[in-house]
Amino acid sequence: YNEYKSYLRIVSKFLVMTNLTLPNVKFLVVLSILMDVLGCAFQFGFQTGVLANTRKILVAVFELPESSIYTSVMVSGLPIGGIFGGLLAGIIADKIGRKKCILANNIGVIVGAILMAVAYDRYSFIIGRVIIGFSCGVATGIGPLYLAEIAPSEIRGAIGVLNQLTITIGIFLAFVFSLDSVILDDSSDFRDNPRWNIYFAIPLLFSLAQMCLIPFCPESPNWIFLNQGQEGQAKNILIRLRGSVESAEEEIRLMKEHVKPSVTTVKELFTTPHLLLGLAIGIGLQGAQQFSGAVAIFNYAPDIFKSSGVKSTDIATATTGLLLIVITLVSVPLMDRMGRRTLMILGQSFMAGSFLLLFVSQSCFTNTSWACGGGWTGYLSITGIFIFIIFFAIGPGSIPWLIVGDIFPDEARGKASSVCVGANWISQLMVTLFYEKLSVALHANIFLLFFGLVVFFLVLTVLFVPETKQKPVSTILAEMKEQARACPPLAINRH
Repeated sequence: YNEYKSYLRIVSKFLVMTNLTLPNVKFLVVLSILMDVLGCAFQFGFQTGVLANTRKILVAVFELPESSIYTSVMVSGLPIGGIFGGLLAGIIADKIGRKKCILANNIGVIVGAILMAVAYDRYSFIIGRVIIGFSCGVATGIGPLYLAEIAPSEIRGAIGVLNQLTITIGIFLAFVFSLDSVILDDSSDFRDNPRWNIYFAIPLLFSLAQMCLIPFCPESPNWIFLNQGQEGQAKNILIRLRGSVESAEEEIRLMKEHVKPSVTTVKELFTTPHLLLGLAIGIGLQGAQQFSGAVAIFNYAPDIFKSSGVKSTDIATATTGLLLIVITLVSVPLMDRMGRRTLMILGQSFMAGSFLLLFVSQSCFTNTSWACGGGWTGYLSITGIFIFIIFFAIGPGSIPWLIVGDIFPDEARGKASSVCVGANWISQLMVTLFYEKLSVALHANIFLLFFGLVVFFLVLTVLFVPETKQKPVSTILAEMKEQARACPPLAINRH
């Protein structure tokens, strides 16, 4: 153990001494970002799409009815655990530090993945799903928080999109690895097929990768300065991350100017006007992300395609995941050019239109009274889902996480992020728990319900969400305080 520890110190010193950089970005920042997204964003993305194609296998292996409460709970197990993990993430991160929180979070991933991979009945699988959901909840809280605190301000928007990109890569790989041609063998009995067990063990590889990288990465300088009161150590970490003493001293100066000497309490979070306003905006944005129907699309994409007459559902589902990656990449340069608020409004507008297309395609294919069915319905369904994916990726998919990181000061960001992440998971639980039953009861009308929800949150975005593009913390806080004094709160400075 001591030899391994010494080796890590030597490699860490080598990384600091070598001047490996991207344009204006130190190699150590790149390494820290890679560590974070591999074990946080990827795990969340993979678990989001892990059951899209494998529910039929689990139904057969555990001998469940096709639309039983157990299948709904299997899907909902992720947000059930995620609620508690999300709510506790900020508290844990403030208490023990960002790095230790990330490292300890792998315990849940390992235990949950093993339980799901070797599950001998429905109950052990659900328990594993809830445990790994808890870890995903912590990851969605601590991952973006760590990224925001170690990345230079000029690339913070792009880093936020990178976090979303890694989530989409996780979703895509979950789709691809669960295709029938990959996960099934020639056996007629799913119980004799070990590939599905291996599939659910894949998260172990990325958890191992994160644990190997984390010793080389620094603790958050914000946490060191604010929670530990160690200005000298925070400055040394910033020198390693920024590559210059001047940059480090400037960030320390800004911390001193705009950060309180103590961490914001839960009571202060809910009683300070501008922080309460920030919470309302953050929770609303998380609701906009989850009630947009994204979870339903990612978990039930094959069923939606099938209900609209698409024949090659496997190919369509995999293409959906690939498109999500491509569009998220395209959105990186847009984030700091067009602005967060503009992209959120643009995304929600087109997503509303996509649900109308899905409503028409599924109604024409399944409703004989419409008498308009035909081969075109499958193409219309694919078009609708592709439009949804494109504009979800550039809007509600990534914007909520960025704005939550922008509108709160450092001393409140940990607890505020936990509340917003908890709201995200509660919203996700509601959608996953009731979507299957609502889909059976409403048929194609389920898409009209999502249309109404997207329009509702679009109106809230137009009225309340501020623009935070390339604004310093001091400016954003001043605008939030001014907005909090307004009644009704409709006077947000959007410029």
